[in-house]
Amino acid sequence: MDPSVSSGLMTRRTLKFMLVNGRTPSSPSLCVLCCKPIGLDYVREIDTRLAYCDAACYANHRINALLTWSPLDRVRVHEAASQTSMV
Repeated sequence: MDPSVSSGLMTRRTLKFMLVNGRTPSSPSLCVLCCKPIGLDYVREIDTRLAYCDAACYANHRINALLTWSPLDRVRVHEAASQTSMV
């Protein structure tokens, strides 16, 4: 079964990041988490255009961001995600 179909309801998927292989950024850049220089392979967050040296740094940045949210912020995000998945 297609994971985007749940109980007959379609859910919307959004792309959060892209993996870039074999291409350096046009200007010298550093990883926003660990400050290592960005090489030929890196991860770029689409909304913010921030660059990460690898998938592990991107994942750690996302986890750290979630841990700093207040419980009220987490509830609001959960509610918004629940409403979006029912559209």
